[in-house]
Amino acid sequence: MKGTALVYTILTVGIFLSIVFFLTSVFSSKLRIDQNYPNSITAFYAAESGIEWQLYNQFKDPDAAGPILTNGATLTITTPLGTFPLKVIGKFGGVSRSEEVSF
Repeated sequence: MKGTALVYTILTVGIFLSIVFFLTSVFSSKLRIDQNYPNSITAFYAAESGIEWQLYNQFKDPDAAGPILTNGATLTITTPLGTFPLKVIGKFGGVSRSEEVSF
């Protein structure tokens, strides 16, 4: 019976460390998501401006210049002019957000 206290202590510490590692992995992924949130918003608005530009080109002025994004965001138009659904991918800070419009 002399070694039982040591065994219980080791088991308790092992269970405690398992819980700590599990919670750390859960919260670290949440922190990464929170850190990318501002980039996600900027990428979304880049995609939104691309959609607006495509709609303006199709219904008002086909020769209109494309949007100028001064914040470093980029946009990729994945559908040719005159076709639907319109799909644009906005990128900023390693985050991509896409937007699609169909009639």
